[in-house]
Amino acid sequence: MAGGKHLLLLLLLLPASVFLGGGQSQTVVMFPQLEQVHIGDLFYLRCNDSRNGMSQMRWFHNDKALQMSNYEIKIQFAASKHSGTYRCEIDGRSSRNNLPISVLNYHPRASLTLQTGQPVMQPDASVTLRLDHSSGLQGWNCFVIRGDIIYLIVLSTEGDNTSLEFQAERMTSPENIFWCSNADKSKRSNQVTIRTSDNSLAMEMYFAPAIVGGGLILRCLSWDMRDFSRVVFYKDNAVMLASTSPTHRMLSVAEADQGAYRCSATLANQNLASDAQELFIHVGGMRPEVSGILEVSCSCPECPTGTHYMWYKMDQDNRPLKLPGNSQASMKPDGKGTYACAALWDSGRTLISKGHFYNPIMGIVLIGLIMLLVIAVVVAVVVFRKRKQRRRGHTGPLYEDVGLKLQEGGADRYERLQRFGAQKESEYDVIHQADPDGAKKEGHYEPLAKAGMDEGVYHTLGMEGGGGGAAAGGYEALQRKTMKDDTYHSIGMEGAAGGEEK
Repeated sequence: MAGGKHLLLLLLLLPASVFLGGGQSQTVVMFPQLEQVHIGDLFYLRCNDSRNGMSQMRWFHNDKALQMSNYEIKIQFAASKHSGTYRCEIDGRSSRNNLPISVLNYHPRASLTLQTGQPVMQPDASVTLRLDHSSGLQGWNCFVIRGDIIYLIVLSTEGDNTSLEFQAERMTSPENIFWCSNADKSKRSNQVTIRTSDNSLAMEMYFAPAIVGGGLILRCLSWDMRDFSRVVFYKDNAVMLASTSPTHRMLSVAEADQGAYRCSATLANQNLASDAQELFIHVGGMRPEVSGILEVSCSCPECPTGTHYMWYKMDQDNRPLKLPGNSQASMKPDGKGTYACAALWDSGRTLISKGHFYNPIMGIVLIGLIMLLVIAVVVAVVVFRKRKQRRRGHTGPLYEDVGLKLQEGGADRYERLQRFGAQKESEYDVIHQADPDGAKKEGHYEPLAKAGMDEGVYHTLGMEGGGGGAAAGGYEALQRKTMKDDTYHSIGMEGAAGGEEK
């Protein structure tokens, strides 16, 4: 069974002492007593003392004094900054306990939402709430705080219901806090707070508490639904906007938008004003992301294993409407629109993601543009390389830093580097040492023999055909012993006699 609707409910009065732990002297207690505190929860911290006539009260958070002297602290919107230990002092006497609080960075698994009615109602009005829990609602009940009294709302959860709607009794308290839990209170839903006002004008906030980057709608509402001639919106008592429209849309809220909002309006020459409503904004909290072109995907890196997903489609007021029948990380939408998701696991769920606009036609066009861009890049690279080749005046190999001469045939088509002007196969002859047997070979050089020379004797080179008794091609010895001082023999020219120049 998908769910049911319950209009008549049994409400039982539960003594506040059950939740407050009454009877103890000077202790810090939480009201209502929550087994786990999740982001966005509302609760009170109270310093109970059996004595009367307290003269001085002090509160400490992580041993740091707080600027408040009331016996009660109201945490209207729990956040990570509220985690830590709390204690109180009365007349210098410290409480017997330090109350630890750890605010979880996600919502409870079960979801409680407002189906009919407004966040602000007239006294004695009623609203309809919807409870969803995909693992079933067997043994679940709900609670509401009105003043200092907690009422139990008994639900009829026969069968395999995973969702049901119920109508609360008329509300007489200025603040009514609803939530639901299973039999042993190990699992519960988020809270929904409905306030009442005697004013003829009400300041409504839709999708509050808002999420950073998400949208928010402020609406100035008249109970008799008369038209406004002028509407003024205020933030922290400062004029924010004056308009003829009773609705103000904030497309993307930021942390700085947190504050107290109210409105005033002129109706038939009558000026009306609303009560102020506190706007709380989710600054942190686990939040998935949606992306995709031909289909949409929900990703949550922070989520634990065993996570599945819930999909939403945003309506014209940017309100998320649940899409049934899909718990996978990816989805093929049935039409264009703005889609969002939330991740769920056994004990919790994330905030709803930012909306992602999907249009199948735009997806196809975008893929086509990407393909054209890739083709254009490839063509540009080819054209660039061709132009570079033409600039270098070369149609052969791309690189020619070393000038190589191509040969006609053979596997090795490149000729070895040769010194400019070389004609023979080998440009340089090495000096060969004499063979061991002393034999001379043509083209070799004979080393000069030092042993067969007289000391101080030098031989000059004789020219071919020289006289003086020298053999053809021989050398004339210059002998130091027969030379006069500073006398040198010159090389005789061809045909000269006696070695003297003619």
